[in-house]
Order: sequence, then C-alpha cells, then structure tokens
Amino acid sequence: MNYRILADLVVILHFLFVIFALFGAILALKWKQAMWLQIPAALWAAAVEYANLPCPITPLEKWLIRKEGLKAYQGSFVEHHMLSILYPGQFDNSTRIILGTAVLLLNVVIYGKILRRSRKNDLE
Repeated sequence: MNYRILADLVVILHFLFVIFALFGAILALKWKQAMWLQIPAALWAAAVEYANLPCPITPLEKWLIRKEGLKAYQGSFVEHHMLSILYPGQFDNSTRIILGTAVLLLNVVIYGKILRRSRKNDLE
C-alpha cells in the first residue's frame, strides 16, 4: 500500500478542514444548514490554537508518513504546512493567539451578518 498517497490525502482533507473552519461561515450565508458543521469546526480550530491542543488528524498523517519509511515532520500541521510558508521560523504563543482570534473574529463577523439578514427578513 502506498502510505505516502494516503498521507497526502490526509493533508488535503486537513487543509480543507482549516479552510472550512476559517471561511465556512460564508457558506452559511447561502445555506444556513452549514452552520451546524461550521460553528463546531471554527470553535475546535480556535481551541486548538488557544490551548495548543494536538489536532487528532496530525498524528494520522505522521503515522502514514512513517509507514512509508519517511521521517515525519516536527510540530503541528499548521506549523509545518501553513505557517512555515507564511511565517518561517516565527511560530510562538502570540502567533497561536492571533490565529485563534482570527478564526473567531472572522466567524463572528460573518454570523453577525447572517443574524442581521435573518432579523431584517423577519421584520418584513
């Protein structure tokens, strides 16, 4: 079995989860049912950053990489795949707080717009 392909698929799914946690509220502007998945995803993403929790997907990816006979990277998915591109060598606790806050603020703004739109429709 090609564990590297499976690891790459996990990375893609993990990346899509991060994008969904950040921007999935935009889907709720069109499909309100998306909120039931997106709000917990955003809260989980923020909690992972604020509390420096290990994401359960990262160990699976690292295990698949090791099963392929390769050396797994150190740190978290965000550190390795995302922040190493955006902020090479500058990942610390303040960065985690900024990321967690960004997730929450972005979602609060979008869901605020959804609530205003819903209330406006209720008044009409």
